[in-house]
Amino acid sequence: MNKTKDLLNKILDAPVGQVVAVLGEVLNCNIKLQVIEQNTISPNQFVRNISITAQEFPVIKANVKFDSTVLPELIMTDLLKKKRGVGTILNVNNIKTIRKILSLNQDENSASREYQIIHDGIVWFTIIEEIKLGSFGSNNNS
Repeated sequence: MNKTKDLLNKILDAPVGQVVAVLGEVLNCNIKLQVIEQNTISPNQFVRNISITAQEFPVIKANVKFDSTVLPELIMTDLLKKKRGVGTILNVNNIKTIRKILSLNQDENSASREYQIIHDGIVWFTIIEEIKLGSFGSNNNS
């Protein structure tokens, strides 16, 4: 269980855009981020659902909300392509952000957190993640 807790802490501490890299390094397996769907919920409000898998087992599910009126056109264009994760898009464009944790909950099977990604004092994204702790044991039996 300590390995699972250590891995969870590494994921929670990973810089914005580095969760996939951290998972790949720690689990030593193929990690895949996939945009499951992205929808407009009002004229300028979007929601995107992401799945991160390890060896094809779901490890993290994320729900990302953003407002097109606060994001630069370059970022919106990349988001609308639905190919890359938010963190990757920010890193590729050298955009400095901070993460503000709104909530963090844990039990023996999962952890969830809600946080905001903020640039220059403006909330760009609100993200809710669910991390499936049971998935780690099946990938890391050493």
